[in-house]
Amino acid sequence: MIKFLLGGAAAAAILASGAAFADAPKPAPRAPGARHARMTQPTTRASVQSHLATAFAKLDTNHDGFIAKDELSAVEAQRQQKIEQRAQRFDPSKIFARLDLNHDGTITAAEVETAHNQRAQAKGAQPATAHATSFAGLFARADTNKDKVITRAEFDAMGQQIKARMEHAAVARGGMATRLFDTEDSNKDGRISLAEMQQRALARFDRLDLNHDGTITPDERKQAQEQFKVQHHKS
Repeated sequence: MIKFLLGGAAAAAILASGAAFADAPKPAPRAPGARHARMTQPTTRASVQSHLATAFAKLDTNHDGFIAKDELSAVEAQRQQKIEQRAQRFDPSKIFARLDLNHDGTITAAEVETAHNQRAQAKGAQPATAHATSFAGLFARADTNKDKVITRAEFDAMGQQIKARMEHAAVARGGMATRLFDTEDSNKDGRISLAEMQQRALARFDRLDLNHDGTITPDERKQAQEQFKVQHHKS
């Protein structure tokens, strides 16, 4: 249903369709590397069902087995408020200071990687390849003159772009979920059941699962994307 409400395995499986409600991800801008890492992993039908069931339970705030429009509106309002709050708190200067480990006024790729690894280890986690790829992509975009270091001016420029996108997301996405509510409410009774929420998502999954083995591989996902491009071009 709504691509920005999708996350994890379900997002990878049905990203192109926007076919279901799901748990709201963190609203910070997501780097292409993280998305690429998810899209290169296989996705099972069971994982999509499990993900959607978890998301449904969170959206069904009164636990009556259905999602009503007022429940969805309340969840969406909370999410939008969090996006706005994070945008207001976003401070590029603090991030720069944390990454500039030797305090020379510039950031190198090695400093970015070291800072990321230190943060991951402090949380008791191992640095993820997807995050490393994301950091590399962000570094390349911020390094506008391609001299392998990011100056404070370059970092501030990128930071302002990110903050603007966060603020835009809060405005652009506001009300989208409730506006698309009727799309998921297939029997038009003013509420959405888990079966209704899963129906379109799993139908989309089955179309992408070309060999019908219950798993969408990266190759199948790529084939489906190519088919979509061809059909879109013809139309």
